[in-house]
Amino acid sequence: MTLKYLYQTVSILLWVLIFSSCLNSTESDIELSHDAQIYSFSMSSSKDTTRVLSGTKFSIDQVNNKIFNQDSLPYLFHVDSIKLNIAGRNNYAVPKVLIILQEKDSSYLWNGKDSVAFKRLKSIETTAEDGKTVKLYEFKANIHQQDPYILNWTLMAQNHLIAPVNKQKTILHNGKFVTYYKSGLMIKASSSLLSDGKSWTPLTVSGLPVTVKMNTIFSITDGSVPRVYAQDADNSIYTSTDGLIWSKVTSGYPVISIFGKLPSASGEFAILTAVNDAGTLKFATTKDFMTFVVKNAIPDKDNEGYNETFPVSDFSAVSLENPTVFSAKYIILSGGKDKNNIVNNKLWIIKENGDEITYLDTPSSINLQLSELFLYDNKVYLMTFETGKNKLYYSNYGLDWISGGTSQTLPDNFASRIDASVITDSNNFIWIFGGESGTQVQIVDVWRGRLNKLAK
Repeated sequence: MTLKYLYQTVSILLWVLIFSSCLNSTESDIELSHDAQIYSFSMSSSKDTTRVLSGTKFSIDQVNNKIFNQDSLPYLFHVDSIKLNIAGRNNYAVPKVLIILQEKDSSYLWNGKDSVAFKRLKSIETTAEDGKTVKLYEFKANIHQQDPYILNWTLMAQNHLIAPVNKQKTILHNGKFVTYYKSGLMIKASSSLLSDGKSWTPLTVSGLPVTVKMNTIFSITDGSVPRVYAQDADNSIYTSTDGLIWSKVTSGYPVISIFGKLPSASGEFAILTAVNDAGTLKFATTKDFMTFVVKNAIPDKDNEGYNETFPVSDFSAVSLENPTVFSAKYIILSGGKDKNNIVNNKLWIIKENGDEITYLDTPSSINLQLSELFLYDNKVYLMTFETGKNKLYYSNYGLDWISGGTSQTLPDNFASRIDASVITDSNNFIWIFGGESGTQVQIVDVWRGRLNKLAK
């Protein structure tokens, strides 16, 4: 019994000592957080009916103490007041937040619910749990200061080719613009760096016959090897690696048309063409114009069962391949003439479907003859020639077209033209090279344009 009472007495004394120690401890024994950083930041407004603000991502630069949105808010965006959402580590509330406003340089403690004047928000000061560590963030809301959908144009060069110029075509090859042009009984060329477009250097071209169809010259890359191809008047094909020294390709079929790179579900590289197969026009794919995989016959109303006159010349073409949309892999053609030189005013969508090439044709109210297709701003663009002027239209997939309107007009001093070369680059510029006036006079100039929203 004595041992039992002794054990109980010792236990009680130990508990008393521990409890006493806890009572005598001070707040200094509890370590408070020194972290004053903001880890999460967003804002919203009841006046923002489009909910653009709530979907805007704000970056927090902890090194330079800045909070900002990389993607600018829409042009003329404005709300009077906003609701802030601020959180610290592990999404906990920051103990103390001081809102500092512009102009009168006023400030107030934010209670987590107060609305904040959007345009006056200058900076945010946070204090950690220790009451000593302070961090001051500069705030900036980036808003488009110009209409993002306006195209701004600059005349980059004029009369930069050695006269006379009878016909021309510009391509982008190996990081340079190369303009090929017929000059009398010769094929000449001039080049400029992609980053320039102002300074041009004459080049010597050999092996390319003067009878070449200028509008068929194009550059294409299979893997890491860029090559240039061109079609002669006799339907033979010429090729070059440097764009200067050309040689004739020994081809298995007479090539009637070159439609361009054919987007494929398999990702395999192929150029879609039209070839003469024993008197019948057929689709055919090739990698080098030497060997072909002949497909189905091209629609022709002279053949039984067809009502269409498929374009084989004077069309504009663009290859559309949207990696996020499986079915958006096709070639679009605009306008053109069939084998009997009969014009059409249709848009044609051509795609690979198993072992066949299928198509969809859509009549258009837009004048498609002598138009130019190109890709820009993740859309298909079309430059047309209507009532003596060039106009721009755009479409998501080449079916429904929207006018560029007044915000996407060409400059007043832009000479209206047909048969121009239109190229877009990785810096979001549209380049327009030369062309021919309505009176069949060659225009020798270079224009560069870009949407405000795509300017870096």
